Amino acid sequence: SAACGYLIFIGLGDWGGLDTTALAVPGLPEYSGTHVEDLLVGLVVGIVAAVLIVGIRWLAAGLERLRGRRLGMPALLILGGLAVGVVAELADVLGADSQDVLFSGQASVPGLVAEGSTKIVLILLVAKSLGYAISLGCGFRGGPVFPAIFVGVALATLAVNLLDVSPTLAVAVGAAAGMAATTKLLFASLLLAALLVGTAGLDAIPATVFAGAAAWLTRTALDRRLGE
Repeated sequence: SAACGYLIFIGLGDWGGLDTTALAVPGLPEYSGTHVEDLLVGLVVGIVAAVLIVGIRWLAAGLERLRGRRLGMPALLILGGLAVGVVAELADVLGADSQDVLFSGQASVPGLVAEGSTKIVLILLVAKSLGYAISLGCGFRGGPVFPAIFVGVALATLAVNLLDVSPTLAVAVGAAAGMAATTKLLFASLLLAALLVGTAGLDAIPATVFAGAAAWLTRTALDRRLGE
């Protein structure tokens, strides 16, 4: 299936493929060396991302249970869409971009990691988490991976603003933490994070491994504790 999907983009014979955006975050500065504090940032981002993702899934599961008890699927979809719209508008009123809340997030990662306002990053983190949970719980079955990556990168961007961490490191550890926390696929999460930062973030791989492993272990432990 992966090979067939790849052919759709590169084309076959005289049949042209579909245009697609390169899987990378452009304009990232070179990250050189490995620092103890960056490894610690990776650990913290991984743990917090997993806790947040589990909370999002818990809220989504609660909303989904409403479908069988009080609301039918059409009503749940309508109310869910309205709720996400309200969350996006509130984020816009508070100074964030509502489009970052409404859409999956892959196109917004460069702007997010460059955001210098901690307040705006926190607003986006909260609004995106709520919108993500509502969408999952109300039946909007879009891709679940990039919203989780957006959440992870938002957490790591707080370290950029508060601790002067490299934005390249933030993208790498945030992407790995968010994806590992939601999919529990550690190697795939590390691979995607490496693709996002490219050669500029090769030295960030150790911290990326810390972030992905911490997210995977935390998510696994929480699932066992919660009986999932």
